[in-house]
Amino acid sequence: MKVMIRSDVEGVTGITTYKEAENSELGRAMLMNDLLACIEGLQAGGATEIIIYDEHTNGRNVNVAMLPENVSVICGKPHYTPSWGGIDSSFDAMVMVGFHAKSGVSGALLPHSYSRKNLDIRLNGQSVGEIAMEAAVVADFDVPVWLVTGDSAGTEEAKSHIPHVRTVSVKKSFGENEAECYSATKSVKMIRAAAQNIMLNPPDVKPLKINGPIQLEIDLVRSDYTNQLQKKYCDCFIENSKTFYLQGETVTEVWSKYLHIQDEVKKSLP
Repeated sequence: MKVMIRSDVEGVTGITTYKEAENSELGRAMLMNDLLACIEGLQAGGATEIIIYDEHTNGRNVNVAMLPENVSVICGKPHYTPSWGGIDSSFDAMVMVGFHAKSGVSGALLPHSYSRKNLDIRLNGQSVGEIAMEAAVVADFDVPVWLVTGDSAGTEEAKSHIPHVRTVSVKKSFGENEAECYSATKSVKMIRAAAQNIMLNPPDVKPLKINGPIQLEIDLVRSDYTNQLQKKYCDCFIENSKTFYLQGETVTEVWSKYLHIQDEVKKSLP
């Protein structure tokens, strides 16, 4: 059975600040703590091929030297295209390790939606964060999400979007930078057991398919990036607002289009 793992860092064991999550020794160590536990469980349950897509920041956080022989990792965050969502239909399932709640969630730990500049992201009017967006992208390829690990707010968000998904909370959120963090040993046991269980007893999860046409809307904070985006793509803003929008036939199409636009605009900033 072929499984993809999408990995992030803000939702892994012991991380409670953005400084810890960004290019820190602690962040990478805790990512590998949770990631290796997940891999061990998946393999114990019968996974024959595992590919990781490193989702965090620049996509260069996974310690390849620690990975088992039959596990590979996609580094550098290559952008999705309309026909490739970081995944294809050859996968049986996806697992998400180290995820978190979306922007604006009260009481959530490190809540954001890809960037703290994004106040809200909507697909056909439905507010989504990183968990639901990635689940909707892989659903375009008929792949379901079977397991999500993260903080308590992130795992609750996952269950609200993906009925019957299995979750593991490695820390209890109290606020943006406050949480009760479980020990690394406890997280390993919980994640390994959950990963093995989904392979032996797959959850009754359907792909989070959002039928097209799709309208993507992003509410942005005022910033140099937003100003430049508005200058270059003024026709893609809802009148008299900071809401950027794109349309397409699939979630993967509109999201990949935005990722390419975002890169272009960032490169043009002084």
